[in-house]
Amino acid sequence: MIIGILADTHDNVQTIQKAISFFNGQEVQYVIHAGDYVAPFSLKELTKIKAKFIGVFGNNDGDRARLLSMCKNIHVPPYDILLNGKHLVVTHTLDSLSKRTMENMDVVISAHTHVPEIKQGRPMYLNPGECCGWVNGRSTVALLNLETLHAEIIDLFKI
Repeated sequence: MIIGILADTHDNVQTIQKAISFFNGQEVQYVIHAGDYVAPFSLKELTKIKAKFIGVFGNNDGDRARLLSMCKNIHVPPYDILLNGKHLVVTHTLDSLSKRTMENMDVVISAHTHVPEIKQGRPMYLNPGECCGWVNGRSTVALLNLETLHAEIIDLFKI
């Protein structure tokens, strides 16, 4: 099972659309958003994803009630999920996790730093970087194969 991961979209509709097009073309089964949609209008774009969608709130998601009214699959982090026999925890910031939480996880998905990063091990740590491209000038997302636990960072403007 291949899942798509993004975060820190920060209302950049152009890069959100590019990410959706990429994920739909990859035929991923799930798309996980690790927070910081910001405004409800940008979340509307994410409803065009063909895959199942799961997300968590970030520190810049102010109007949580309106975000939830548009999508019931956004959760307060950390959010645990079991996919394809693998335990994942999705959070916006790593400081919201306890050591005990991470002991039983296969994959920790986080965001907030705007820096893409993959750290192999158990658990694997995966930060897709910023989809928006506002901070570091790169618009990145990630693909994760849950069978092999192979992950890769994708620069949306290099595909």
